[in-house]
Amino acid sequence: MAKKPRSAQDRGFFAIGEARTAHKHFGKKIDREGIMRKFGSFCIMLMLIIFTPSLHAGNVDTQGIGAKATALGGAFSAYGDDPFAVYYNPATLTQIRSAMISLGAHVVKPEMKVSRYAVNGMNAGSSAIGPDWFGDRSHTLIVPHLGFSLPVSDSVTAGVGLYAPCGMDIRWPMTSDNPGVYNSYHSWYRREVISPAAAWQLHDQVSVGLGIALGRSFTGVENWTYFPALPGLHNRFVDTDMEDEGNWSINAGLLIKPLKALSLGLTYRGRAETKFRGTTKVKGVNEGDDLTGTGASVYNTCVSSTTKIDSPEQIQGGIRYQPVESLSLEVDLVWTRWSSIKGYTLSFDRKFLDAPALGLYNPGRTEQYYARNWEDTTQLRCGVEWKVNDILALRGSWFYDPSPIPDSTFDMQWPDGDKRTYALGIGLNWGTVNLDGVVQYTCTARKREIEGESRNLNESYLGGQGAPKVSLSGDGHLWGAGMTISYRY
Repeated sequence: MAKKPRSAQDRGFFAIGEARTAHKHFGKKIDREGIMRKFGSFCIMLMLIIFTPSLHAGNVDTQGIGAKATALGGAFSAYGDDPFAVYYNPATLTQIRSAMISLGAHVVKPEMKVSRYAVNGMNAGSSAIGPDWFGDRSHTLIVPHLGFSLPVSDSVTAGVGLYAPCGMDIRWPMTSDNPGVYNSYHSWYRREVISPAAAWQLHDQVSVGLGIALGRSFTGVENWTYFPALPGLHNRFVDTDMEDEGNWSINAGLLIKPLKALSLGLTYRGRAETKFRGTTKVKGVNEGDDLTGTGASVYNTCVSSTTKIDSPEQIQGGIRYQPVESLSLEVDLVWTRWSSIKGYTLSFDRKFLDAPALGLYNPGRTEQYYARNWEDTTQLRCGVEWKVNDILALRGSWFYDPSPIPDSTFDMQWPDGDKRTYALGIGLNWGTVNLDGVVQYTCTARKREIEGESRNLNESYLGGQGAPKVSLSGDGHLWGAGMTISYRY
């Protein structure tokens, strides 16, 4: 069977069979002490990433992992030649010819605007709200990435990556000028993983890869309470903060190279099942406080809460074509099974905000259901790379990302719309050191118009009784930039 060529710099990570101090590998001897030093440096960098505080993902779906892949719009399933192939397509690890470590970060700054936010249809005791105009106050978010890959033999390559495959962190004004605070003024969801993988070159034209993504997920929401008839409970802060006990999913890939100038990639990323645990509490209200001045006391102001919000599976397929050696064109399709998220229930161990003396008007509940009914999406991702010379490469991309969120379940916790993303990137190659950079711009394809059909928004104002209906118009954009530095041994 034909074997792929390797450079003289290639090294083995461990010897199979008897332990020995030296072993012939691609015409050179293994420097075991050198390998251990390299692996030790990787472990130190790994710990730095793990213990770095306040790391957040930037969107409900990844904006990019690694500056090179991001500059190509994520159209990387048939290209992958750095350690982040463990995400895009683990089979492409076989294209890496020497030990390689990569470290970088993606910085994201979203900006969203909401206009004519209004609530109508409540009882006479609750006046209509709005229309109001406001924008988000989300922080600049940092998404780090770290990866390491190493050829083990002339047909097997191993790799490991740390990255955030999905997430979001949205903040809105926490003032009465923003009536959306009754649904959410801060919401977040993120998954952070470490993903080991291995790839096998079965033939010169065929490689397969398999990895497992071991993750932790975090979610939460903060909002105000809306109970105009209960002065002691109206406009109070509610905080739900949860994390899961650990989750996992598989990454499987296939790479076929029928021609020297043509590569085909296919990737399956499995569903990650979660079980979140945490607390839900109201601030500014104590156990036994009188809500109305008539002896209607409230209890269970802090309860334990649980829910499930899984990360859905994806299938990514792509083509890389090189009409000439210095130019490559990439096109990928990414299908995401968002329809697996029909909704989720926030369950409490006791009746949260229980006020028995209020009878039918008791705001207490043992659970809160959030309808989602998200829809499957297919992204189109297109990238181009021009290698100007041995040192400089220029890259650009465009991709279209339709929103999975229908109007019927749109809310301030998961604001989203159809998006277009443009990126420009640069790659600098100095032999053993590579520096990749990218600048990215995302904008909504059209304004999001809600005219009272959102169940989640409407239910935020049920404390006003009647039949509340929320209307709004929203749009936004996002700026991103990233840098990755890689070292080849």
